[in-house]
Amino acid sequence: MSISTEYSAIRRSAAAYERTGTLLAITGAGRDAVVTHVLARSTEFAQPGSVVDSLVLDDDGAVIDSVVAIMDESRTIIHSDAAGGLGEEAEDASRTVGVQDVTVDALEGWAAIGVEGPRSWEVVRDLLDEDIASLLLNEWRPIHLPGAVTALLARTGTTAEYGYLVIADLPAEQILERIRPALDGVDGAVVGPQALLRARLEVNHPVVPAQFIGLTALEAGAGWAAGVGRQDVFRGARPAVAPDRRLVAVRSDRPIEAGQIVEAAGRPVGRVHVCAPEIPGVMSYALALIDNPFDVPGLDVFVDGTPARTVSRPAVQPASWIEPIG
Repeated sequence: MSISTEYSAIRRSAAAYERTGTLLAITGAGRDAVVTHVLARSTEFAQPGSVVDSLVLDDDGAVIDSVVAIMDESRTIIHSDAAGGLGEEAEDASRTVGVQDVTVDALEGWAAIGVEGPRSWEVVRDLLDEDIASLLLNEWRPIHLPGAVTALLARTGTTAEYGYLVIADLPAEQILERIRPALDGVDGAVVGPQALLRARLEVNHPVVPAQFIGLTALEAGAGWAAGVGRQDVFRGARPAVAPDRRLVAVRSDRPIEAGQIVEAAGRPVGRVHVCAPEIPGVMSYALALIDNPFDVPGLDVFVDGTPARTVSRPAVQPASWIEPIG
């Protein structure tokens, strides 16, 4: 399947994909203290039944992971995008915050399937006993899947379209098999990482590690997911200092490559940092690290001598913003 077809599924119908990485469960009386210390976004007041998307920082404040935390009465299930998971970080945090009653278990044999797009709710609605519209953003509910002991549906996403995450103690293939008839029914598709990367970069969803190589979270434009504004102590916490440069979205009629020089007002003002995959018939798109005061949308620039323009994000108009659920 072409990237054009996959990207169209994300923006016009529904796209399913395996959210690769690691799943783990944190339990014990000290669970809340550990989770809120490891995640850059505070979970101190997150109630059972809620979902928290967050970045994870190392001790020096660099971004190392992106996670989804599923808050429950007796445990927190965390999906980590990093292949190694958060097990070591969570165990280190238990020692840092001085709590002992914490257990970190890898959820072997579990899988997470994302479903995103303006018609994604149609793909997952029959998994839920109640009306799908009642599941609000950043909430989750238990569901029933054939062969699963534990399964849940969370409303969260990465593309600024309607998004859902199915997590269960089943292989990814079995979860996909369960939802495929509904996916086919809306002319959706199973999509790969390139189409997802394009869609995520367009809407400022954090892309780890590419977006953050050599940059702080504020320079990368992801302070919202990195704990900016938190007053308590957490792993990697740093004072929020306004950066002298930051990532700005750039569009061009010609292909853009990472490392190319960005010029404005007749002088170099930055470099292309990360490029979105090319889609035939669609303008090239990239994030460029540009110096202040040129780090603004709506500016005519040159990328390696080719005319381009900085744009605000989201750089698309998500259909989900105007199409209701139900």
